[in-house]
Amino acid sequence: MGAMTSLTAADGHRFGAYIAEPKGTPKGGIVVIQEIFGVNGHIKAVTDGFAADGYYCVAPALFDRLQPGIDLGYSAEDVAKGREWRGKMNWSDCMKDVTAAVTAANSAGRVGTVGYCYGGGVTWLAAALVPGLAASVGYYGGPWAELIDRAPLCPALLHFGARDAMIPLSLAEGMKAKHPTITTHIYDADHGFNCDQRASYDARAATLARRRTLAFFEAIL
Repeated sequence: MGAMTSLTAADGHRFGAYIAEPKGTPKGGIVVIQEIFGVNGHIKAVTDGFAADGYYCVAPALFDRLQPGIDLGYSAEDVAKGREWRGKMNWSDCMKDVTAAVTAANSAGRVGTVGYCYGGGVTWLAAALVPGLAASVGYYGGPWAELIDRAPLCPALLHFGARDAMIPLSLAEGMKAKHPTITTHIYDADHGFNCDQRASYDARAATLARRRTLAFFEAIL
């Protein structure tokens, strides 16, 4: 449904972005934030899915700051590579690129973000720092523990897996206690439960989380 294009951040950095447009008038804009695996086939499929639901969608290639076109799978080797790339990123540059993506989506109306794993942390930080965001949704965000003191400036929805060894339920409780206005949901699932290309995929949890995400965007955007 979508296609790759390029965007330019405020510092002049040009980077790739996958854009998928809906049929008819958009309900709003959604910026889809990658996992540590880049804007790969799964993220493109997720972006296409939100576009099919009526949103103008932009998936920025955040790792283009390091090397253009990073597109990884989910093997143990790819996980190690993804973690290596993620470790080289910094939040300041990341937010510049997210801001450019939000600006690109803004032509469709109010803009929300949704992110997965690393992207879950990106969406959380963007909710605190990026102007113009109306809603933020995060799935099992790996960086949430280091970003817990950041307060979102827009409504936020977070999805957790009860069997996620990387993100304990105590973090879900801690984030809700520190930020009582956010909405949290916990699923009997493991890390990465939304990705149908991973062994941890859980169709029931993914379907329910997506339904809740769409309802959240529908109400706000």
